[in-house]
Amino acid sequence: MLETLLPMISSPWLYLIVFAMVTVDGVFPVVPSEAVVISLSALSATGSPNLVALAAAVAAGGMAGDRVSYLLGRKAASRVTAGKLAVARAKAERALTRYGAAAILAGRFLPCGRAATTWTSGSVSLPLGRFQLFSALASVAWTAYMIGLGWLGGSAFADEPLLGAAIGLAIGAVLGATHALLERRRSAARSGPGRREATAKTSVARLAS
Repeated sequence: MLETLLPMISSPWLYLIVFAMVTVDGVFPVVPSEAVVISLSALSATGSPNLVALAAAVAAGGMAGDRVSYLLGRKAASRVTAGKLAVARAKAERALTRYGAAAILAGRFLPCGRAATTWTSGSVSLPLGRFQLFSALASVAWTAYMIGLGWLGGSAFADEPLLGAAIGLAIGAVLGATHALLERRRSAARSGPGRREATAKTSVARLAS
């Protein structure tokens, strides 16, 4: 992907392409926007692309993709009005209303978490004004994180910016994997007591019968 963009490194079209990639990644998380952003940020240490324009394109793409995902979630939720799905939707709505900023910000840094949290925000009808504020904060934080990784790598290896981009990508991958592992362990720890309680109740019921 980066090889395709390198000939356009000094072209204004580069920022439009980056904007489109980050936008699409928010709806269909199959576009490697993280890799592209980190790599281009590393190259910016040599003067091109322009770091400010790149940051603006990434942040704008983040907010645009979030808005599309939110609207898709809201449209799908209109079909859920009764049953267990409606109950689950109500619980999710309460959680997002209470922890919306934290949930959306954390989701931005998890694999596929961005699309999941923004779609759910729409499906539970989180107020659009609140969602847009949370989305903007998350987009700016993610942009600073990704561009910072790439730029630091590029600055440290100014003579070999591609090596800096590769190191930035490696650091980002390690941090992302570590975060995902910690979240998985936290989820397992939270669900552990509930599982033990359910097992105990089942055992008591069997003894009683």
